[in-house]
Amino acid sequence: MSGTPPAALAPPSEGIFRTFEDLMASVQHAAKDQGYGIVKLRASNYRDGKPTRYDLVCDRGGVKYNSTAKKRNPSTRKIDCPFRAKAVCEVQLGNQWRFALQEARHNHEPRQPNGPQTTESAPTATFIRSFTNKIDRLSHDMMNGLGRIEQRLDMIEKRMEHLEARSGGYEPRFQNLEQRMHQIEGPRMDGLPMDDVVEQRLLASQVL
Repeated sequence: MSGTPPAALAPPSEGIFRTFEDLMASVQHAAKDQGYGIVKLRASNYRDGKPTRYDLVCDRGGVKYNSTAKKRNPSTRKIDCPFRAKAVCEVQLGNQWRFALQEARHNHEPRQPNGPQTTESAPTATFIRSFTNKIDRLSHDMMNGLGRIEQRLDMIEKRMEHLEARSGGYEPRFQNLEQRMHQIEGPRMDGLPMDDVVEQRLLASQVL
């Protein structure tokens, strides 16, 4: 390899996009014009089961790949390219996506067009990373689902405890009401003999 530094590859312009799909379409188109590709490295910062951040890298990023295969396309080999960027869903921007560069430098020459890619020469990083992201997302969704089930069970248990506590408070009220009824009926029963005395006096006065 010669000591000539690699040609400067212009990065995509930073900006705001309505959706993540719009963002990726724009940056990948700009990167393709420069002779390299941009792929998703990882998804993070999930909100409502959906990622709100993606770390993006050059498709030649990652650990260097040493192979004795003669037919491997040199432009697809991993050479630990330092290019880094991020796509973030900004709440303050109405959930639009912001593309920001973190490291715009590349350490390789632009990819030379060599006709349609075959299965053998196509980079596998995009597929592997996409598959990994799907697994991470599925795992995250499952954990969120289990968490929501646990929260609902806790709420049901608390409501049951509240109902039991309220039902226990009614018994003293009934007892108190029963005591008051006895107190009211007691004087009425005690007053009955007095009514008999009055009746006898009335009879005696009539006799006289």
